[in-house]
Amino acid sequence: MPDPILDERALARATLERQLLLRRSRLSTGQAIEHLVGMQAQSPLAPYVGLWSRLEHFDPDDLARAIVERRAARAPLMRATIHLVTAADCLALSPLTQPVLARAFSGQEFARNLAGLDLADVVTAGHGLLCEEALTRGELGERLGERWPDRDAASLAFAVTYMLPVVQAPPRGVWGSSGPARWATMDHWLGGGGPPPVLSREEVVTRYLAAFG
Repeated sequence: MPDPILDERALARATLERQLLLRRSRLSTGQAIEHLVGMQAQSPLAPYVGLWSRLEHFDPDDLARAIVERRAARAPLMRATIHLVTAADCLALSPLTQPVLARAFSGQEFARNLAGLDLADVVTAGHGLLCEEALTRGELGERLGERWPDRDAASLAFAVTYMLPVVQAPPRGVWGSSGPARWATMDHWLGGGGPPPVLSREEVVTRYLAAFG
């Protein structure tokens, strides 16, 4: 007997179930973020509302601590926008999404402003600066401009934050706190615990299907 074909209502409810939106789940904060393969976090506090909508016993301090303790991170990943992910997923997803970010930068006015410049040198210099301390794009551009004074400072900063794996450091994104978007290198902020986890494209697609249908 063939499997039944789901109607539109059943498909919609299945999607809500996979998104943890049909009923509140007993998953932990970290488990929910991993299940969703990250949460849109361009608005810094949006994930708190998203998790409160999904979890039975969500405490905003759980997520705040995870970000401060570097067990979770806000980083430009999917669609070149900021997503909240677990630290392990951040390190594993970055090699797959970084080429997309680099291509996105190449089509921007910022890239055209740097025509003829060795961008690898810019990224290397930016990596060194962001390993020392988290910086806003304005601060990063100002410091890079000391080496390349004839180039647009904002374009230099955007080159680094698009072409180098980075995260946004707290207090931005922490419940009860606020602050400008300061960038740190992903390897410095989240690394140091052995080799990063590896995800294949096939594994990511399978996880997305489990979360979105």
